[in-house]
Amino acid sequence: MRRLFRKILHIVWKRDDVVISGYYGYGSLGDEAVLEQITASLWEKIPDCRIGVLAARRERIAKGENIHRIGRTNPFAVLWALLRCRLFISGGGSLLQDTTSRRSLLYYTTVIRLARSLGARVFIYANGIGPLADCKRAEVALRCAHTISVRDPDSFYAVLAMGIESEKVSLSADPIFLLPSPFPKELSFPWGRKYFVVSLRTCCNGEIEENIVVNTCKKLKETGLEAVFASMQDSFDRDLCNRVCRGCGGIMAEKMSPAAFAELLSGAQFVISMRLHCILMAALSGTPAVALSYDCKIDSAMEYLEETTTLDAFFFTEEMLLEACRKASDRGAAGRARLCGRAQALSCMAQKDANMAAGLLSAAGTEESATGWEAVAGVKL
Repeated sequence: MRRLFRKILHIVWKRDDVVISGYYGYGSLGDEAVLEQITASLWEKIPDCRIGVLAARRERIAKGENIHRIGRTNPFAVLWALLRCRLFISGGGSLLQDTTSRRSLLYYTTVIRLARSLGARVFIYANGIGPLADCKRAEVALRCAHTISVRDPDSFYAVLAMGIESEKVSLSADPIFLLPSPFPKELSFPWGRKYFVVSLRTCCNGEIEENIVVNTCKKLKETGLEAVFASMQDSFDRDLCNRVCRGCGGIMAEKMSPAAFAELLSGAQFVISMRLHCILMAALSGTPAVALSYDCKIDSAMEYLEETTTLDAFFFTEEMLLEACRKASDRGAAGRARLCGRAQALSCMAQKDANMAAGLLSAAGTEESATGWEAVAGVKL
């Protein structure tokens, strides 16, 4: 009966082939870049693939003929989308965690379980898992997935510790590593000198010592380096970045596209960052990062990149930060090339997720053809 109902829906109403869920539509440059790479990789494999994105705000997701927003807080819109899709992707970011909010975990796990119960194939796509206080809820959702990929070893072991079958779990990398390089030249740097990039954010679990960052940036400026501050999500970052920027006499970068931001990072001597995707995008061009870690995902990412310049975001001194910056700055061409090579290896791992998503969609089309449903356009069955 459920298959017959879905068949009728697919005949009467035009459907999405894929529905993607994540932290989209909130103005986060990193998450929107992840969405761009997931959708681009799907279209590369299946050019006519129609994609719906569960997102908060329409104007903050990519626009195109084959992509549209679904209001993530509208239960009827979400249900309607899941009823008509072939493949559901819970993709990009640390979605299965409950440190920022227990409601977040409840939302993402509920949507995963609902998608599976309505007959869609479910792909947990390059997720970061944890920290989790409620492991049972996450475990139930993970068991609903046909395939699970995680973006770092810590998440991989966390999934296995829940008792999930190892055959359907794979270690991958963040989709941000699919960003094409070399990056297009969209920027001109008016300051005309060497610079480093600073990316800070406010957190619910502590406050960074702004004066320490201000004093460190002042001392770095005395060595001939310009401090360029970048906000990756204005609601969390811009006020803090503006205060520190004014305090040290730095430059506040304008809002920019992911490609332009990656270009900015590629020209920097190093970055000081609390933002995960700033660290990962810097690694694409071999730019070393001093990570100010406020969450285990930062530690995991730095370990995965085989980087050692990580400080606790809430417990560091000016001397510690200056020493970490010196260490990053002294990496030289060989060190930058090694980091770039590591990022390239992770890019190859991330590409496997794109292939896996296309394979799952193709398999869903095969199943539907066998029951009299029309296969998705562009998929070779």
